[in-house]
Amino acid sequence: MPLPNRFVMAPMTRKQSPGGVPTATVGEYYRRRAAGGVGLLITEGALVDHPLAADSDQIPRIAEDTVAA
Repeated sequence: MPLPNRFVMAPMTRKQSPGGVPTATVGEYYRRRAAGGVGLLITEGALVDHPLAADSDQIPRIAEDTVAA
């Protein structure tokens, strides 16, 4: 995959998704980083929607169609 540069940004929005749903703030965070010219953005992991998947409900979940307001 060709990249514009060698700058890679790791996920840094941990526990910013109330109820497991990323908010517009999370999307804006990654948009600003992309606009800054980072070559590759790695978003945070998403969990299956199961109570034992993690100890926090602030991490994104893979679930049914859910849209943040």
